[in-house]
Amino acid sequence: MFPVPFNDAQRLEALGSYDVLDSAPGEAFDCLTRLACRHFGVPIALVSLVDQNRQWFKSKQGLDESETPRGVAFCAHAILADAPLIVLDTTQDARFASNPLVGDDPAIRFYAGAPLITHQGFRLGTFCIIGLAPRQDFTADDVAALTDLAKAAMQILELRKCAMQHGNADAEAGFAANARIDLLSTVAHEIRSPITTLVDLANTLNSGVFGPHGNKKHEELSSLMAEAARQVMDITDRTLELAASRAGEVEIREERISVQDLFETVKRFTANSKRQPDSPVSLAVPVQDIVFSADRTLVMQMLTNLVTNALKYGDSGTSVELRAGIKESGVLELTVVDSGIGMSGDDIERALEPYTRIKNLGREDPGGTGIGLPIVKRLVELHGGKLLIESAVGEGTRASLQFPPYRVRPAGDSVEPAA
Repeated sequence: MFPVPFNDAQRLEALGSYDVLDSAPGEAFDCLTRLACRHFGVPIALVSLVDQNRQWFKSKQGLDESETPRGVAFCAHAILADAPLIVLDTTQDARFASNPLVGDDPAIRFYAGAPLITHQGFRLGTFCIIGLAPRQDFTADDVAALTDLAKAAMQILELRKCAMQHGNADAEAGFAANARIDLLSTVAHEIRSPITTLVDLANTLNSGVFGPHGNKKHEELSSLMAEAARQVMDITDRTLELAASRAGEVEIREERISVQDLFETVKRFTANSKRQPDSPVSLAVPVQDIVFSADRTLVMQMLTNLVTNALKYGDSGTSVELRAGIKESGVLELTVVDSGIGMSGDDIERALEPYTRIKNLGREDPGGTGIGLPIVKRLVELHGGKLLIESAVGEGTRASLQFPPYRVRPAGDSVEPAA
């Protein structure tokens, strides 16, 4: 059985958006593979795209086949990480020694593949080179050159996708119009109103109109309000960027983030909910802090939205807990667990549809526009991750942001200062 990335469904969806599988050969890709053969002195170079059950070659040098089963594909292993996969001698590697591509034609003895990575972090396939004899080494300069070739191939894929979209303007018009309505509604309903209130309150509290800040609580709330205003202003700018961009073209601003610092900030923003003032927000952070790479502003937006939803839809006394952990697969999971009223499977599906709100008979309407969870789902997928919601009526809800293993940083890695 070939290895499968935890977010393979989303990865395959991203691959499908390029509409490249089974397309005609492209000279731009062929130039790169010919260059790779000459530069590295190998007989085979490929631009390989890993489909659901096969790997298909957009460009190939030194190989007659256009595809091979995914179960024997070296590239199926190479898409599991962000660094190139280097196998100097396939007969000495337990993963590949019994592979039919090693034992039979073309008798692969050396393999090096750098992943083709989208802006969202999805690995569509690889730019790989293959030798029929083992190698003694593959230098850092070799790795850098192979990585650059993979980046160049990915850029050609992006340009090809853009050209196809502009050449099919009519088909794109409906999608673009719906996307603009969705995202601009997010700005109007979810950000513009609260940011105005936050900015006004922050300015009032900091102006000293109620006298000097001699009260410690006064100073604390004033500081928190100013911090919240800055945070929401940043979210406003980023959401406008998202609205102005097509899906798949938003570039994540990478930062090293401490989970402990992140959770503490989310707790400060959400613990004093006016709707559920008695609902505690507690933290369950591992003894050893976890550091990961992501866009801090967007992750803050996701977690704040999930916690606010848990409080908004819960009864008085509903508890909310923030948890973090790394699964055996290496996936980082940031989870919001509540003891609230829960949802049925149908409710979960509806909640993930834009503008759909869950209403419970006999309960006060919590308000909102019904686009919070869809935005969370969109933002985590931009990080190459996914949103998992588990719930049952009367048993609370567990909402998890799952980030791919390549975003987790080694213990002791430095982090950016808190915003």
